[in-house]
Amino acid sequence: MRALAFIPSLAVITLIWATDLPETLGAHPWWSEKSVLIGAPVGLALAWGAGLWIAALPRLVIFATFTACAAAAAFFGKRAFVASFGDSTLAGQFWYFGWIGVMAGVAALAMTLSAIALRR
Repeated sequence: MRALAFIPSLAVITLIWATDLPETLGAHPWWSEKSVLIGAPVGLALAWGAGLWIAALPRLVIFATFTACAAAAAFFGKRAFVASFGDSTLAGQFWYFGWIGVMAGVAALAMTLSAIALRR
């Protein structure tokens, strides 16, 4: 995987962070920016590591599945947390870590897509 693939993916992540997109999509306002700052480096590291051993198409499928599962965890965690009037710690953790996973998946997808585009 080329080092140039980091540049477009960092641009996407910076745009997501600057516009506070996670809060718009349902993350808690207090930690919506933190989820980007924690999840993005993890996703970039995962994409780089997976790029060493896994071909491009399986990586896209893996990262898209991971992002969808993390989004489901965040969505249902938020619903359960709100339904419990803030008393369910486990639901709050699903909501919080789900958003970190979503940001990691988005960063990994962005880096994989930019690596595919740069290869052509």
